Amino acid sequence: MGHNKQEQTTEQLRAVVYVRISDDPEGAERGVDRQEADCRAYAAAHGWEVAAVFRENDTSAFKQRTLTLPSGERVRRVVRPQFRAMLKHLTDGHAQVMVAYDLDRAVRDPRDLEDLIDAKVLGGFSVRSVTGSLRLDTDSDVAMARVLVAMANKSSADTARRVARAAKQQAIEGAWHGGRVPFGYRAENGALVIDPETAELVREAMQRVLAGDSLYRIRKDWNERGVLTTHGCAWSDRTLKLMLRNPSNKGVREYRPVLPDGSRAKTSQMQVKAAWPAIVGEDTWQQVSDVLDARKKTRNFHQPGSGAAKRMYPFSGLIRCSACVRAMIHRGNVYQCAQPTPGGCNRSIRSADISKLVEEAVLETFEQITLSPAKREASGADLAARVGVERRGETDRGRLAQLDDDHYDGLIDKPMWVRQRTRIAERIERTRREYAATMPEPQDGPAIDVTTVAAEWKGRTPLWQYQATCLILEAVLVHALPEGMNGAAPARRRNESVEAFHVRRAAHRAEVLTHRVELIWRA
Repeated sequence: MGHNKQEQTTEQLRAVVYVRISDDPEGAERGVDRQEADCRAYAAAHGWEVAAVFRENDTSAFKQRTLTLPSGERVRRVVRPQFRAMLKHLTDGHAQVMVAYDLDRAVRDPRDLEDLIDAKVLGGFSVRSVTGSLRLDTDSDVAMARVLVAMANKSSADTARRVARAAKQQAIEGAWHGGRVPFGYRAENGALVIDPETAELVREAMQRVLAGDSLYRIRKDWNERGVLTTHGCAWSDRTLKLMLRNPSNKGVREYRPVLPDGSRAKTSQMQVKAAWPAIVGEDTWQQVSDVLDARKKTRNFHQPGSGAAKRMYPFSGLIRCSACVRAMIHRGNVYQCAQPTPGGCNRSIRSADISKLVEEAVLETFEQITLSPAKREASGADLAARVGVERRGETDRGRLAQLDDDHYDGLIDKPMWVRQRTRIAERIERTRREYAATMPEPQDGPAIDVTTVAAEWKGRTPLWQYQATCLILEAVLVHALPEGMNGAAPARRRNESVEAFHVRRAAHRAEVLTHRVELIWRA
């Protein structure tokens, strides 16, 4: 009787399946598909219901990355989001059994094994594997698992060492190391050969840089022409710069070893003549690198007001954080709020997405304009209203500074500081809008014919585009992501084509932008 009761309880158990494969450069996911099928069959044989499947394709369980914790501490960890999600799922009591194909598919790092053991103690679930190598029911099972994981970890370390030595030997011989093919080349029989179409684009970009063209205009032109990176993505200033600086273009094989902390060295340890042909001469490559270095130095060390800095982005200064009322800074591929106060805002948004949105809205507005905007003089009433609004703004800014001082001195806690600061910042932003509405239009502004801006836009410099935008647009406010909305890019689904995935990802980003971006137009 008791035996039948135990079988009935076993049939009601819910199981989660975890599958992982270390290397899948093609993204076919055949390895994890096979593991999932075997795990499901194993669960069905024991009468368990598979409640969830956690898949990590092309994910290493050995390689560590350097991470910065919220406390500021830098640590080395194996990054496996789905493994962590599975542990949380089990400790929350949503399932009673974890099924993996084999021990080394589940864990190869001792720290991950200890986390799994701790989760099992807290959640009370069972751990099983199809091959029978993973059980944590008794102290002997736990001890054996620790021994096997230590051996697997050493095996991975030995393999990594041999691979690193082989990579160094390949570099000495000038051979291609494999992996992603550099832009301008294609792989044939394990060797690099020049791709005529993309190699011509590399030469074009280098000649345009030497002719004084900016990376912004080159990558914008390429994106409009449908030129994609080797990843199949649109170009950014960073990816374009890395492509131009790639020593492969001049027929040089570079070797940058992996450092003890897991990162790759920023400078090359050796450079030898490559086994593949060069796209451009070494002199041309060096001239382009010198130009890029000079531009970077000019941007980083110019004196304010000297005119040495050149505007690179047409909407910098207009894009503002709605919470801090500060202009967001263009960093890498995002606009980021750099609030210097303790616990300040670090809100960010993808620069390519918001720039495209703002540009389309601005051009649509200019296309609707048929007459030049009329100039208006400030009346006495306007001046009085402007003085009153200005005084109100100064008062609120003083209150904001006093609030920060009270927080620093420990007179108010952080939740109170954040709540009051948000209210005052919103009031300052409303005051700023009122003040801008009372300002007369400048009489000596840029000589821009608003009726032809849409037609001239494409061929103009970022500075001209910024000046034209300021005629009709006051600010672009970036709000926080609404609660409950997922801002992360969606993952590619099984059996989903690349084209369908890009369409779905673009639609998701467009939906996020509609909730986060607010355009403040001039009256």
